[in-house]
Amino acid sequence: MPPLQNKKISSPFSKTNQHDQKYRTILSAASELFNVYGTRGTTLIQIADKLNLTKTSLYYYAKNKEELVHQCYLNTCIELQAMITSAKGTDGSAMNKIEHLLRLNFDCLNGIINGSRGHLAGFTEISSLSSQHKTEISEFIRTFVMQVMQLIEQGQIDGSIQNVHPAKTASALWGAIFWLPVWLHSIKDESREDAYQQWLSIIKYGLNNQTSALSFTVTDLAKEQVAPAGFDRNQQNKIKQEAFYRVGSIFFNQKGFKGTSLDELAQSLGVTKGAFYYHIKNKDDLLIKCFERTINIESQVLEDSLAIDNNGLEKLAYAAQKLFSIQVGEQGPLIRYARMWSLEIDKRQEMEITTSKIRDLFGNIIQLGIEDKSIKQVDLLVAKNIIAGAIESIPDLGDSISEDNVLGDSADFFHIFFNGIATQHYSDNF
Repeated sequence: MPPLQNKKISSPFSKTNQHDQKYRTILSAASELFNVYGTRGTTLIQIADKLNLTKTSLYYYAKNKEELVHQCYLNTCIELQAMITSAKGTDGSAMNKIEHLLRLNFDCLNGIINGSRGHLAGFTEISSLSSQHKTEISEFIRTFVMQVMQLIEQGQIDGSIQNVHPAKTASALWGAIFWLPVWLHSIKDESREDAYQQWLSIIKYGLNNQTSALSFTVTDLAKEQVAPAGFDRNQQNKIKQEAFYRVGSIFFNQKGFKGTSLDELAQSLGVTKGAFYYHIKNKDDLLIKCFERTINIESQVLEDSLAIDNNGLEKLAYAAQKLFSIQVGEQGPLIRYARMWSLEIDKRQEMEITTSKIRDLFGNIIQLGIEDKSIKQVDLLVAKNIIAGAIESIPDLGDSISEDNVLGDSADFFHIFFNGIATQHYSDNF
């Protein structure tokens, strides 16, 4: 494990605690702006103005914006590791420790929202970092997953945690944590504790309201082509565009907006620059088209799920497994929600409204399950966002998933949200 707990967030030029505190204030202000406008849309001048500093003064603490972004991400890593360390030191079962970790993360974000603590940068643009910094931050995140895996394994020994797949369940759990900033701010302050209890209950005991655990039975996950909707060109052009958007999603997901080269992308497809630019105006246009493609695919899958003759819980399981299959299969990947922070803020806000409608479709399926009693009486906002966050985090599974075992991998991954993680005899003594 990287020596994260030994790293100190302070300017390399600072000599006193006063400078340390000032640098933390800078990190908080920069993190807030990066979270709102993205790293691409935030300038050092904006950060300096927010702090009533000159740009020259800001250079005293950070040589350039890339260094400041890295320091903000590193600061988030240090805070997360402190929470994990605190959770691991909690008395009681492994499930108690995981509950403590969930509570600390929830309270941290709640404090950011109500202004009682400084801001932390969300990991939305790790791929925009230099190779060295990207590797460093990614490795820290892997250690977070590994430490939760170890807690899950301990819980299976002490009897507080079900016989779940440790790696996939840990990834799913972090997906739920990292998705909190997407929705928690929309909850009124006086209702957030109720939202936390709902969130915690779904993670511990799942959405399933039936007496037996949901078995993720073999469903039709056959490959199919979901062509982007809304194009008037001929079918041949649609096929070309689909290839551009799919490969574009690969590049953006792996390299980020900054690291994606349209010339390199065209070369990977074996097409001339002229042919490529005939369909794509520029990099911003391609990113928007990648989002439109993903939204169309997700909408189609969710509409299909609503139409199948199953109860609400089974409809939701079908949608989740189908999107998992697409994400890891030949039709994937879907563009990651976090890439939205590379868009201009007005376009991003437009896309956020559209993607919120996708979450509403998840909510519609969950509501059907509540009505037919296959899903527990849960808060729709919390429940639909737990599932949406899980879908977003599928790519984080990396090499642990296989196209040849989509059904098994998806069942292992989604088990926590359908059947929970705590054993039935686990009692709340946290």
